[in-house]
Amino acid sequence: MDRPTILLCGGTGALGGSVARHLHARGVPFRALVRPASDAGALEALGAEVARGDLRDAASLTPALDGIRVVVTTANAIGRILGGDGDLTIRDVDDRGNANLIGAAQAAGVERFVFVSMLGDFGKAHAPFTDAKLATEGRLRSSRIREVIVRPDMFQEIWLGPAGGFDLAGGKVRIFGKGRARHRHVAIGDVADVVVRLALADDPPRALDLAGPDPLSAEDAVAAFSEALGRPLKVSHVPRLMMRVGRTVLRPVKPAMASVMGMALAGDLEDTVAGVEGFSSLGIEPRGSRTHIAEVARRGA
Repeated sequence: MDRPTILLCGGTGALGGSVARHLHARGVPFRALVRPASDAGALEALGAEVARGDLRDAASLTPALDGIRVVVTTANAIGRILGGDGDLTIRDVDDRGNANLIGAAQAAGVERFVFVSMLGDFGKAHAPFTDAKLATEGRLRSSRIREVIVRPDMFQEIWLGPAGGFDLAGGKVRIFGKGRARHRHVAIGDVADVVVRLALADDPPRALDLAGPDPLSAEDAVAAFSEALGRPLKVSHVPRLMMRVGRTVLRPVKPAMASVMGMALAGDLEDTVAGVEGFSSLGIEPRGSRTHIAEVARRGA
């Protein structure tokens, strides 16, 4: 097998794992940066060359970047923190960790850096996670590396799932705010496909916005799920005032939860403006949110 020239960071997560599968399907050799204590079995099964290291340990990144021309990172701490991992912080991973990666990549002569950010004016969230995304984008633009920033709208699997308040098994939904702003949720697999195509493209754009075909509010999603499941769902709301207070009060003690509050509040205030042009420019027909809802209902929620 050819020596890998792509380094994937975040391959043990949902989006990163999908990126790894897309690389494997295309027959593209890649190296995966995996924390020393993390299970790399799924990546090894895909033929990945595993490099043990940690974004928080700048020295560990140097050997992982040997011979690498393209860095792809989907790594973030928020999901693991909310899942109970007390060893990680947004500051150490999403802010300082990404800064370490950019610095090490620049020193190693990496030519391209594909970074998964977020769609919209997420600076308005005023939250640790979105602040880290904004800082990383700025560092990339100031570096000598060709940045490729991918900005997807909300993920269907997350924001239309339990983490986003849709407890379908329990027959209830928790809506953040009024739930009337319409977003064009995207599928993880579609975003992964974009990331891989941009990593391999001869001359990719420096930034690409990704939005799905279906403008859908939380209220619309509740109605669609209820119809698909054939039963009503009990709905409750988290008031905007509670999110504003939570974003501020929780920031120093629980920055991940403060980030959820900030992002949910920002999402409740503005519709998604972008359309499917980002996907279409790469020849991808993205899965719509209503298709996702129908598939989830068929699987029995």
